[in-house]
Amino acid sequence: MSTNPCGEIPLCPYDSCRLLSINLYSYVVNPFTKEARFDFDKFKTHVAYAQRIMDDIVDLELEKIDKIMAKIQTDPQSDEVRGAEYHLWEKIKRKSSMGRRTGVGITAEGDMLAALGLRYGTQEATDFSVSVHKTLALSAYRSSVTMAAERGAFEIFDAAREKNNPFVLRIKEADPALYKDMVKYGRRNIACLTIAPTGTTSLMTQTTSGIEPVFMPVYKRRRKVNPNDTDVHVDFVDEVGDSFEEYIVYHKKFMEWMRINGFDTEKRYTQEEIDDLVSKSPYYKATANDVDWLMKIKMQGAIQKWVDHSISVTVNLPNDVDEAW
Repeated sequence: MSTNPCGEIPLCPYDSCRLLSINLYSYVVNPFTKEARFDFDKFKTHVAYAQRIMDDIVDLELEKIDKIMAKIQTDPQSDEVRGAEYHLWEKIKRKSSMGRRTGVGITAEGDMLAALGLRYGTQEATDFSVSVHKTLALSAYRSSVTMAAERGAFEIFDAAREKNNPFVLRIKEADPALYKDMVKYGRRNIACLTIAPTGTTSLMTQTTSGIEPVFMPVYKRRRKVNPNDTDVHVDFVDEVGDSFEEYIVYHKKFMEWMRINGFDTEKRYTQEEIDDLVSKSPYYKATANDVDWLMKIKMQGAIQKWVDHSISVTVNLPNDVDEAW
């Protein structure tokens, strides 16, 4: 069997994909200023809470599975039909309880870097991102080990089976005390981390998604209008005579940069003025189309060392790339 090659959590049969994303932008103190900094202490605390919440979600899921199985037993279908469905949920419950798999991750990586004055796609930005994800990994694993001491380790935990695991060895090197406790108490969760696309989540938080850069900090759109209506500004008429008004769409955090740095967010800017604004911002040459594709891959590889599942990411290739690359 295989997994969706684009999936951020490769799963064995009957296991569950459980996701939670932490908004990295919210940990930047004094964003878009020279005094900007990342609050690592608050971040560590919240990661520990996030891992604990995810473990509680496993229990909530198991409770719901029990209710589903109880309902199946009272369903009016034949014994054969009920038996097949009941056996399926037995396997789902068994797999979920054996590993208690979780997927704590992040969103707003691009906005976090911009708010700190770092340009996405540079080595400096990548190095900082790695420090954030290393902190995330160590904090989540510490939380899982603490819960193992309180609630018990996941059922099939065996420290000997992980003694040569590269990810576990990185944790051992970075935090020997954590590794020692993990051998002693085990972990509550077989795996803890992932980075999902967070498309809908980023729309709700109005941030960049996952570990991606901003797609575009500002762009123009058109909407069809009636030229006879009052307060309508006709900017474009197409070949069939329909009238359109152009309006500017700002990325929410780009607008925050404008506000903090004294730029008028209500003004109707020309394209030249928009280009000038972007060039002055930390989003300059840091969009999805600007970031060097090879540097994007190197960034993902560096961050992946601190993610025990996978990373969902899109790499924009230049138009001249062919199979020879």
